[in-house]
Amino acid sequence: MPDLSHFGSVATITASNTLPIPAPITHFADDADGMDLPEMTIAEMVMGTNGDAVTWTTAAPIELTLNLIPNTLSHLTMNILFEANRAEKGKLPARDEITLIRIAPDLSTLTLTGGKIISGMPATSMASSGRLKTASYKLKFAKMLYTPSPDSVLNV
Repeated sequence: MPDLSHFGSVATITASNTLPIPAPITHFADDADGMDLPEMTIAEMVMGTNGDAVTWTTAAPIELTLNLIPNTLSHLTMNILFEANRAEKGKLPARDEITLIRIAPDLSTLTLTGGKIISGMPATSMASSGRLKTASYKLKFAKMLYTPSPDSVLNV
């Protein structure tokens, strides 16, 4: 019977200049998807005036959003990465190239390389619930390698 639990998942993040040694990301939020990989468009199709189908493949970056519990080590790590890559007058960005590796409890792995931090929360925010708002960071990557669990039906 398939077990869909992701309890115990861990990710490590490396950034070429700011975090040259892998840092763990484990404090995933409960009020948003902890690690969200949204749907991607990889091809297009149109019909010509005479009904002929025309298709083409498009390259697109792999988007990933990390939603983290505020004031945790994972949040601090991502905030350091965000701030190091944020440009402002008199401050050059780190221009990090990011690698993220996720290992799930079923031993499947997701490796994302050639990444850039795109957006994030510059400081903690207050949610209407009375607690601190979930710290959200968006990254985009050029390459992805997914290795299914050794027990997966994908390994038949």
